[in-house]
Amino acid sequence: MKKIAIITDSSADITEELAQQLGIYVLRLPLVIDGKQYLEEIDISTEEFMDKMRNGSIAKTSSPLFGTMISLWEELLESHDEVIYIPISSGLSGSYNTAYAASLQYEGKVVVIDAKFVCHPLTKLCIEIKNMVNKGYSAVGIKDIVETQAEMWACLMPENLTSLMRGGRISPAVAALGNLLKIVPLLKVENGAIDVQEKVRTHKKAYSRAADLCTAMENKDDYEFMVVDAGLPEEATKLANHLSELVGKEVEIHPMHPIIMSHCGPGTLACGWYRKLKY
Repeated sequence: MKKIAIITDSSADITEELAQQLGIYVLRLPLVIDGKQYLEEIDISTEEFMDKMRNGSIAKTSSPLFGTMISLWEELLESHDEVIYIPISSGLSGSYNTAYAASLQYEGKVVVIDAKFVCHPLTKLCIEIKNMVNKGYSAVGIKDIVETQAEMWACLMPENLTSLMRGGRISPAVAALGNLLKIVPLLKVENGAIDVQEKVRTHKKAYSRAADLCTAMENKDDYEFMVVDAGLPEEATKLANHLSELVGKEVEIHPMHPIIMSHCGPGTLACGWYRKLKY
């Protein structure tokens, strides 16, 4: 059986400690905060990042450094037969296209998968892929299963519109009016891209609406559900308990890390699901 290394990037919201426990390699994405570049978990912690954001810093993400990606591939190919790389969704970043083009130079030894996943579902997917590797599936076979079956959906609810404004995603006038009227946008992650689902008044209504949207499918046993929060443990627990009642099973809670938080800000709460793979 071939020895296959599994790599993802830090959009999976995975810590170095957990990655080592799982035997997964993580390519850390650069964060640009007030014009200065950091590597998440290496140069700046989640707590430090949240402090900067709450104090008015502007944060943006960037694709992984090309040379760093290639170096990691080649380092792992010295001890592995193949490498599987699952980056952030192609709908959110150009990382996949860059990586796929580069992989063509490796004669099939590097297989890049566009799962159209992000955040903790991407970590869960890596665990599934590792299980497939242990069962003897080929890298190309795993790519086919993932790209034809994998599906995730999530709803993000920012604490306010300030971070979206600082990131240039909405105008200052819209942010000021929205905050004044207590408008909460429901930002959906669907088909690997992010868009506005709808807008509601107050966070209480937003959480309730998000839970309804998250559990609208018929056969809930085919899906795993989760809640992700950026510094809202009490609200996350309440939402997870509510979701658990709606789906009839436990709903996991996971912390949001800087790569995703840079888009929506501290105080964001999210819920979502990913569909179980059949193999």
